[in-house]
Amino acid sequence: MTRGRAVLFDYGGVLTRPIAASFAAFEREHDIDPGRSFELLVAASRSSGGGPIGALERGEMTVERFDLDLRTMLVEAGYAPPPEGSLVDGLFAGMTPDGRLWEVAARARAAGVPTGLLSNSWGTEMYPWDRIDAHFDIAVVSGQVGLRKPDPAIYELALERIGVRAEDCAFVDDLHRNVEVARGLGMYGVHHVGDDLTTAGALTEFLGVDLALG
Repeated sequence: MTRGRAVLFDYGGVLTRPIAASFAAFEREHDIDPGRSFELLVAASRSSGGGPIGALERGEMTVERFDLDLRTMLVEAGYAPPPEGSLVDGLFAGMTPDGRLWEVAARARAAGVPTGLLSNSWGTEMYPWDRIDAHFDIAVVSGQVGLRKPDPAIYELALERIGVRAEDCAFVDDLHRNVEVARGLGMYGVHHVGDDLTTAGALTEFLGVDLALG
């Protein structure tokens, strides 16, 4: 192992089934045009603070309030969302823990590499906390710390908590803009596009630990 190096993983889309597939399944079930839920939220979030998405991810808005806002957006757009239950729970129902990067994290940690989670959250109930505790030394979750990616401050907080310099830390995320911010801070950014073997190979090269998946 290269001395003093660490790795941070995003959660949704990296350690789970794809987020887009989960949203799509919810929309099919409720006769909402493909991609429309996220389009409405993004349109409402085009502000310096990120609108409802930014407020939810920083923990400034409750999931219940976010649900109400999203339900209103969908109704005003001509859709009939389910009258009961959490829309956020429905959107993320298919985003369950998945993939072999859990194995990669466990192997890195067993080899003495500090491991961490750095995730933007839409509430915290969806996280498998027992499993996270078993795989990661730290967890920096946006709604718990009042910061969200791609704000450099949340990366700096994660680096402080995991105890290494930016140039000694790898960061894995499925969103290119989040990886670019990490690289701008000096981190070894890995854009995960669903290929666990390629991501494991990139981390093997940087960390100096054999994490290759057979």
